Amino acid sequence: MKNRIAFLLAGAALSCGAHAAPATALPPGPAYLKYSGQEQIAINGASTWTDGKEINWGVFIMTTMEEGSVNTPHDQIDPTGDIFFVNGLSGGQVTGMFYGIERGTPSATNPFPATRGYMDLYWRDLSTMSKTTLAASVTGVRCGYSCANGYTQGTFLARLFFDTGMDVGNPLNTIVGTTVPSSNGFSGQADSYASVDMSAQGLWSYHLNSNYFHTALGARDLRFKNSYNYNRRWNGGTDVLGARVDDPGQAYVLPEPGALPLMGLALLGMGAALRRQRG
Repeated sequence: MKNRIAFLLAGAALSCGAHAAPATALPPGPAYLKYSGQEQIAINGASTWTDGKEINWGVFIMTTMEEGSVNTPHDQIDPTGDIFFVNGLSGGQVTGMFYGIERGTPSATNPFPATRGYMDLYWRDLSTMSKTTLAASVTGVRCGYSCANGYTQGTFLARLFFDTGMDVGNPLNTIVGTTVPSSNGFSGQADSYASVDMSAQGLWSYHLNSNYFHTALGARDLRFKNSYNYNRRWNGGTDVLGARVDDPGQAYVLPEPGALPLMGLALLGMGAALRRQRG
């Protein structure tokens, strides 16, 4: 009931806009999401934001979305090649920004950990907005803590927060990183879970709020496994290094709030009709 009320409130808020952009609908069931982006990573006690806490932020573009196949229930979703969205060819783009990621506690199994952090998703309607491409340089991209020119404008889809559960040895770390970045060059992999922030309502918030992925610390909504590779063109100040990021995400999409009750009513109606025929 709580999710349905939240979904209706989100719809009401979006309908207040005179020209709400028509975002791509997410088909119910397992989904495999692919995106590419650019990021900055701070090392040696440096920070990527004025608060002195953030060590990682970046921007991204969703390249494709496809229906997935459950490999291991509540743990892993595989791609199928059944693509329902392609960047720029579906009337718009899904763009976004991740930010607020802070330094975590390292261990033998998590040499470059992180904690906290958010990811915002936006729909960019190409009938009214220009097409965004990945910025070659960081100059002029960031316009605030959760603002990035060309990536955080349009229809708000959802806010995710990086959640715990991936680092089995630490209940506070939200991201497991294999490689500590270095100005000599680096290439690594980061694994994480995310959950939907239902206090920031977006067009996709309800649908992604599935609690599908099970961890020792509770259920989570999405799972990410991304590669990060050194990109000097996105370097910042001292000890702020640039990187290119490629990230497949896994999700289990919920149907519309009214879909299941309607299906139930339809089945009841069919049953009543059959009973009448038999009578």
